[in-house]
Amino acid sequence: MKRTVVIFALMSLTVIALFVANQTLLLAKPPVAATETMHTANQLYESGQYARAAQGYQQLADQGFADSALYYNLGNAYFKLGDYGRAILNYRRAEQLAPRDADIQTNLNLGRTQVVDQFEENVEETAAVNENFVSRLGKVTQTWLTLNELAVITLGVWFLFSVLVIVISNLTKGSSLRESLQYVLVATSLVLTIGIISLGSRLYVEHSNPEGVIVAGEIAVTSGPGSQYVTEFSLHSGTEVSLVEQRQNWVRLAVPDSDLQGWVPVNAVAEIGG
Repeated sequence: MKRTVVIFALMSLTVIALFVANQTLLLAKPPVAATETMHTANQLYESGQYARAAQGYQQLADQGFADSALYYNLGNAYFKLGDYGRAILNYRRAEQLAPRDADIQTNLNLGRTQVVDQFEENVEETAAVNENFVSRLGKVTQTWLTLNELAVITLGVWFLFSVLVIVISNLTKGSSLRESLQYVLVATSLVLTIGIISLGSRLYVEHSNPEGVIVAGEIAVTSGPGSQYVTEFSLHSGTEVSLVEQRQNWVRLAVPDSDLQGWVPVNAVAEIGG
């Protein structure tokens, strides 16, 4: 019975892996119309028509095309237009899809230097207080792997773990091969545990603690969800924030690396994962 359960789990994970691979392949081949729009927007950008280029890129993004090159180009167009909020927003979206891309990191860092609001004091101390271990682990893995990559790697390790269990269960007890594979199984189980914890932390960070970017030129942050509340402070285009909760047309945000929190109109900030 135990062996049947293992084999069933293995077959299920194989199906999931094939599904993920198929979805990745579909995303890698955009429709011809989208390719043409991208090409036209690239030409407009090269000719210095940044506003029209941004419109073309934005059209594709609004249609749901998620591609690091698209977001990177869109960020570049907005940067040329001086819209640093939307530039950083799209660089961050590109970073999520290609976290190891040096060009994306370079332009993102350049965009950040243009932001009026800078919160660099006591970064490590504040982060230690405001973030738990799960949140910190999730943000660390963001710099190495995309969520899909992390999921596929964890799935692959689980596949290896399942194969080892099946092979070991069919070997004679006391055999040298069985003993050797048991050591491999222990090491694999440790890697699998780390993978599952890392994947869970990423899902926790991206769903329970979403990040956003201020896209308004300057916005007053109030003490409550409405313009009738007291203005606590102001934020400017490009400031990166954490989105805490939303009430109708207002969203409460927190500024990382500080104790600043407050409410802004929902159209003043854009969610990075949205």
